[in-house]
Amino acid sequence: MTINRVEYLMILSALTETEIFINVASDWRLSHAEVVSAANRLFQSGDILAAFSNENGENIRGVALTISQIWASLNGKLNAFYYLTSQGGARWEGLTGANWNYYHKWCLGYQRDEITGLFRSEIICCSQQIMQEIINYCEYLENQILISETCFWEDIGFWKATYWKTLPKAYKVTYQHRYFELCIDSNTPKEWIEKDRQAKQWYSEISHWYTEPELDTNPSSLFEDIAPISYAALAETPNSKVEYLLLKSVVINYYGLESVAYSEHLSHAETALAADSLFQKGDIKAIVFADEYDAEGTPDVVLTIAGIQDHLDGRLKASYYLTPQGGAKWEAMAHPAWNKFLIANFLNIFPYEEGIIGTEREIIEQLLAVDSLILIHEHIPGTEKWNVLEPFQATYWKTLPRGYHVSCEHKSSDFCPWKLDDNTPVEIVEEYKQASEWYENVKKWYTDPSFD
Repeated sequence: MTINRVEYLMILSALTETEIFINVASDWRLSHAEVVSAANRLFQSGDILAAFSNENGENIRGVALTISQIWASLNGKLNAFYYLTSQGGARWEGLTGANWNYYHKWCLGYQRDEITGLFRSEIICCSQQIMQEIINYCEYLENQILISETCFWEDIGFWKATYWKTLPKAYKVTYQHRYFELCIDSNTPKEWIEKDRQAKQWYSEISHWYTEPELDTNPSSLFEDIAPISYAALAETPNSKVEYLLLKSVVINYYGLESVAYSEHLSHAETALAADSLFQKGDIKAIVFADEYDAEGTPDVVLTIAGIQDHLDGRLKASYYLTPQGGAKWEAMAHPAWNKFLIANFLNIFPYEEGIIGTEREIIEQLLAVDSLILIHEHIPGTEKWNVLEPFQATYWKTLPRGYHVSCEHKSSDFCPWKLDDNTPVEIVEEYKQASEWYENVKKWYTDPSFD
């Protein structure tokens, strides 16, 4: 029994949890046209259904989306997810010969006893034998030291193994344990290493609880009912707003067109047209990677419309960036106030050095004074080391005469804004409010133009 590859991947992606179409396209490097065609067939056959919120905020569930709605969901214009019906689940079972005795849920360290320091884990499965083996091997599989007297077994009637599959009987065991740090070296006993190998091999075997079916990879079998939709079908000329969004998205760092399209709720059609226009005008260029292991890539590439489509569909790995001309174009549209430019980089985010970097020292000092209130990390006073940057490489395409960088030791902030309540002292609330307003103003260092 065979099934079209894309249809199968859509079913597999929603096997244990609901899923969204854009994730399927991204995870499996599928074109949007392939996903639309496969989803349409699965909706029509009754194997999947969808849920979404309408314009009135009403939750609509248990519907088969139309082709236009599937496209809208892929383009971020319809907040929808899909899930398997019982029929769809049964179809998957028939294709894979699933062995539910091997299927299990192992919830690791979900609770910690503050007094004893012990963690609690649990396993649910239809097979007590499988569960006992997991417990026996937990030292090797998850670096757990089991406290055997804490094991508590119980029967479960009608276990809801997945949202679409209920099994007549299962078992649950909870147990407490400690974690230990694994360090295998020349002093590690050979017996332990062999036991570790056996445990991982056994767990790998039971984790394969179904067999991958034979897949039909012929594209014609997918597009029998609907023709692939052209990228240019939804628009004929580039949209100036979309062009601006593509420019703005890479002011600081390089990104892929597909991630920008998703975050800005752009269709692949309008993204492709705008990107093609920007490439042809010399406002952006791309760095193309041979494969996922290629770390350097080939820079200064002008993608063709075909290359852009391949990139958006996941067949071509690439990132795009502004040329100096493209940066100047963005500046003319956004009118940035470079004197307010500020990057707080306590997470060591490329391309900036760890610490805080900015054009004005006074603004950096103001941020250091309130970082504990508005950032997830705060600096440790007394550890600051200042550097004057002349010239100042503010972004990969923009150089300013002078800037400042302060490196410092830091820690996670203990302040939690969401915990502010009526019992919080008024002066703390006011201090947080003022700091937040100041920081929001600093972050508005450019103005997005208006578009009709």
